Amino acid sequence: MRAFTLDSFESPPGLRDDLPAPEVGPNEMLVRVHASSVNPADAAIAAGMLKEMAEHEFPVTLGRDYAGVVEDAGSAVSGYSPGDEVYGFLVHANPTVHEGSWADYLVVREGMSVARKPAGVDFATAGAAPLAALTALAAFDALEISESATVLVVGASGGVGSFFVQLAAAAGATVIAPALPEDRDYLHGLGASVVIDRDADVASHVREHEPEGVDGLLDLVSFAPDASALKQGGRLASSLGAAGEGPGRTNLMASPTTSNLERLAQLLGAGSLRVPIQHTYPLEQASTALKSLTSTHTQGKLAITIA
Repeated sequence: MRAFTLDSFESPPGLRDDLPAPEVGPNEMLVRVHASSVNPADAAIAAGMLKEMAEHEFPVTLGRDYAGVVEDAGSAVSGYSPGDEVYGFLVHANPTVHEGSWADYLVVREGMSVARKPAGVDFATAGAAPLAALTALAAFDALEISESATVLVVGASGGVGSFFVQLAAAAGATVIAPALPEDRDYLHGLGASVVIDRDADVASHVREHEPEGVDGLLDLVSFAPDASALKQGGRLASSLGAAGEGPGRTNLMASPTTSNLERLAQLLGAGSLRVPIQHTYPLEQASTALKSLTSTHTQGKLAITIA
């Protein structure tokens, strides 16, 4: 079996073709992986940034997202059969850092990290969505986005931001996004109402449009978010654990429950949420994909094709 793995903290990750296919337990399914994507968690694992936070069981297979086909199902699996098309994402430590989706096959347990792939959505699209899109949905819920809301999105052009802008705009909210000049048309296309220069005084520019401040702030890039653009009582959410404590402060973590994945599948299947894929890499070029995520400016997602 091919898999893109980190074999030690002293060596860079690479593609192997000598690993055995995983065995299936009674409550598990063997999934033939067709597509995945690159997430910051993959880059963090590859760089050894989590070695002090969680035990690593080498070889560690990289990759969180996946879309594929059930090839085998354990004797206790009741909701899926071989041939079913599924998708989901794997948490980074379960309980060790070991399993990943950048491989020909993976094993998932029924009831967690898996749901039926939305009908009419291809593998590449479904495989690029789960982790980032579920994080965006968690932010949407935490910030209580409504038709009358105004929300500032820092990091709007990335994977999570691209999904969140669509969700907020579809709800009728006013979305303000600091960005580079080359992101302006992209973000307006996703539904952003106001795009401002990210290198300017963001809070001042926000106050020009919303004198009392915004209702919500989603910060996807800062370890010390600037909340000065928030109105009194406004809500702040962070994907980096930097929201702080107290009412209206939420540190986001996506959960790959079946209900969450089914909620996302409905949005993807209805066309209510699109998956912007900037570039697609074959599994053999996963190293290049990792470098692109950390060294270049991205709009949306970087996808990985496996089969």
